[in-house]
Amino acid sequence: MKSKTVVIFLVSMLLTLLLGGGGTYWWLQQQGGAALSSPLREPVATEAAEPATPKRYLTLDKIIVMLREAGQDELHYMSIDLVFRTDNEQQAQVKEQLPLLKSIAVRALSQLTRTQAAAMSVDEFQALLLQHYSAAYRKDQQPQPFSDVMVSKLIVE
Repeated sequence: MKSKTVVIFLVSMLLTLLLGGGGTYWWLQQQGGAALSSPLREPVATEAAEPATPKRYLTLDKIIVMLREAGQDELHYMSIDLVFRTDNEQQAQVKEQLPLLKSIAVRALSQLTRTQAAAMSVDEFQALLLQHYSAAYRKDQQPQPFSDVMVSKLIVE
């Protein structure tokens, strides 16, 4: 009789634990998993997310610019590879404009001295180039066919 009581007690405890765990899981799922956040989980969006449009990335490789230093005969150079973030609809337009984009980058970067270029961070290069691209498109009264310019490789020699 005692062993039967112990078995019933253990089965009821196991059943209680399973029901409690299942109820907790269901409740957390209803809350959007916010209570389960951990470093491995993506943060829960607090605002309504915009519909995601697929992004495309186009590269513009090997832009080489000569850098001069005042009072020195020695020539220095920099090499930079750029990546443009766009969407499906504007991808072809960015491809067609790669020569223009290269020209704008060369014009902007050739104004730098070696000392200035060596002191700049990648973020500063990106901001400088985006500023020049935005100004060129405003001047031509055309919409900019990309949302961001990123530096994928940078060498200042």
